[in-house]
Amino acid sequence: MFNILICDDEPVTCSYIEDTLCNYAQKNGIAMNIEIFYTGKALFGYINQNSGTDLLFLDIALPDINGADIGKELRKNINNETIQIVFISAKEKYAMQLFKARPFDFLIKPLDTDMIIDVFENYRSVYGRTQNYFEYKVGKSTEKIIASEIMYFMCDQRKICIVTNKEKRYFYENMKELHKRISLEGFWSVHFSYIISVGYVKLFKKKEIIMCDDSRIPISNAYKKEITKKIMQLNEEKKE
Repeated sequence: MFNILICDDEPVTCSYIEDTLCNYAQKNGIAMNIEIFYTGKALFGYINQNSGTDLLFLDIALPDINGADIGKELRKNINNETIQIVFISAKEKYAMQLFKARPFDFLIKPLDTDMIIDVFENYRSVYGRTQNYFEYKVGKSTEKIIASEIMYFMCDQRKICIVTNKEKRYFYENMKELHKRISLEGFWSVHFSYIISVGYVKLFKKKEIIMCDDSRIPISNAYKKEITKKIMQLNEEKKE
């Protein structure tokens, strides 16, 4: 299930994006949930009450809150790196102003079907998930967490720590076994003590990775060659 939000004060634009995505989903057997908002306030109200949003089509020229400011708020103050933002505008000049919001894409009006489908297909290519939840044992109970909320796993003495943008969760498991069983799309083993979600990476460096919470995750020699190859592949996918 892909959860998609559309926020634009033009009902015609919202309907066009929704119809395009729904038709594509129906033809390709894709489960998709779409919510529409006409103001930034309504959008924030939904995001604050619901987690698990994948893609946000966001108009810049909203009547109440500027779309660029919404992007900055999501990234800086709410610390939400899960939502991938596709900014929409009639003016190309805004593109560079949106850099700090780390957008997934930028679309210029008037929109067409190919533009919208290309964005969704690119999202599936980079962030498509084969498993929505990560399950782990706490005592005799099995607990689970939405995979898209996980920034990284970290070995903490005898425990494993799940780090999200809101909290930390702990469970007992051998880190070696976790590396073997992790099957979540977009999660990379970069060090014996760390498994990261590539969607939360702020910067790739030669010997370490800077996450969006400014954590510095080391890249061990054992994984260096593999990580270099994955980074090159990721950059190529983003260019397409």
